[in-house]
Amino acid sequence: MTDLNKAITIIRWAARICSALILIFLLFFLIAHLFGEEESGEGFRNTQELATFLFFPISTVIGLSLGLKWEGLGGMITLLGMIGLLTLRPDLLYSVLILIPAIPGLLYVLYWGMRTKYPNNANQHSPDAPSID
Repeated sequence: MTDLNKAITIIRWAARICSALILIFLLFFLIAHLFGEEESGEGFRNTQELATFLFFPISTVIGLSLGLKWEGLGGMITLLGMIGLLTLRPDLLYSVLILIPAIPGLLYVLYWGMRTKYPNNANQHSPDAPSID
């Protein structure tokens, strides 16, 4: 195993582990919110709140979930969702914690790019994976 192949494998598994941990965290809060005892009944007050909810956590959960199978697609969905969130809510840039879910998205895109550029060094695990070329 070459050094490049080791690096590609480490990036892939780091993305998967971070993604799984963030998914567990986000899904816990989504389920708790949906099935919690507190009923506010307010819903979304305007379309910006709905769009913010779609960018985070919905697109993040979808992107990180897809990234476990299709790294490029999942990473791009995650990153685009985070960019959309920060476009609608630039005040969130002051909190570094909101950027944590973007880390596995970046790692997925990095892995996908390295696998595309160096196909002989990467583990070709899913030949049926969709391409985002």
